[in-house]
Amino acid sequence: MNCLICRGNQRSLLIMTTVDPDEDIEKLPHIQWNNMVAPGSSSCMFPGGLTPLECQIAGHPFNGEKQTIGMLICRRSGHILKPATKVILGEREIAFYENLKNSHDFVATELKKFVPRYYGTTELRVFNNRTKFLMLRNITKGMAEPCVIDIKIGSRTWDPLATPEKRRTEELKYGESKRTYGFCITGYQVYSVLSGRLRKYDRDYGKQLGVEGVVEALEDFLNAIPGKPICRQLVSEILTYLYKIERLFNIQRKYRFYSSSLLVAYDAQHLRQHCPLKTDSSALHSVSKFSKDMTCGSVPCIVPNKYLSGTNDLMFRSRLKKSASEPVSMCKQIPNPIKSCNLNVNTDRLCQSSPSHFSILCTNDVTKKDDDVSMDKCKWVKVKMIDFTHVFPGENNELDRNYRDGIKMLIRLLSLIKKSDCIH
Repeated sequence: MNCLICRGNQRSLLIMTTVDPDEDIEKLPHIQWNNMVAPGSSSCMFPGGLTPLECQIAGHPFNGEKQTIGMLICRRSGHILKPATKVILGEREIAFYENLKNSHDFVATELKKFVPRYYGTTELRVFNNRTKFLMLRNITKGMAEPCVIDIKIGSRTWDPLATPEKRRTEELKYGESKRTYGFCITGYQVYSVLSGRLRKYDRDYGKQLGVEGVVEALEDFLNAIPGKPICRQLVSEILTYLYKIERLFNIQRKYRFYSSSLLVAYDAQHLRQHCPLKTDSSALHSVSKFSKDMTCGSVPCIVPNKYLSGTNDLMFRSRLKKSASEPVSMCKQIPNPIKSCNLNVNTDRLCQSSPSHFSILCTNDVTKKDDDVSMDKCKWVKVKMIDFTHVFPGENNELDRNYRDGIKMLIRLLSLIKKSDCIH
């Protein structure tokens, strides 16, 4: 398959043409491993306009030595290129996006509001193999300091086709978090509102999180400062998205989502400018020491307890941990399927290139209609459903309780964290 581009007055049309996969692989834009580097290191070279996605926090990044394929971003269009490296899973995800794009029933129409806009697929030659990529809208576009967290939803992450061995493996991964909350954190990055420093935490970090560690990771992602309340507006904006997704999963019976994630993103620069936090010298010293001592990246680490600044904080954190770790069954189902479970809180409504002719991918077809379809009113906070390689048809006209209960618990936990400022 090759790519041609036809340019119109305001929009560009991407045309996919089928070619012989063996004869024309050399004609594809090529991502290659640069051998002219120091021993023990590796460097990938990318066609013009494409670079690795800096804010990728889950999955494998590009690595020439290990020949792993990561996500890319097209700088001219802002599109994200997600590799479909596993053929069956990749085609399943493509089919989900295609079906969603072409469907107009209620569930599909609502789901389109919560998934990244899909622009089709393209192909690249990567490590001398033909690789298909999905082209998606970048939800962090326009964010100066994107803070991003990947939250995998559901206590069950294996799909109906999983082998017994696969099931056992999935049940062990993030086991404590999934059993307790019905979701797990697979990684995140956050810019400090105080220092502007970027910290990243990968899958190895996420796998180490226990019951308390999940709460502390969420607080860290939300830029909690010792002794200070978390920005209520930030949490409210995130909850606004989650309530809408929850309402949909209280009625949708068309799909079952396994091992699917929520990608939550916000701009720390906006938070710094519009949610000013007055800090005393002790708080600054605490954060400075925390940043200095923190070990991030591929080395597992547990975020320190940052709120223990007084007796009231200790009492609240004890109640928070106890309440947040209660089983999902504590959220009682209400006869009216549109209503959320009662959380006893106020419901707020409230992102090296080499020269190449690769302009074919970098089309700018993000229009005002795009914004209308996505219905994103808040520009500095975004929440999207991602990762659809394990989406299956609904069963027996039943709700997807696995996904829904994970959303409910995430709402509950964020609501409790938001209430923490009432003691200050």
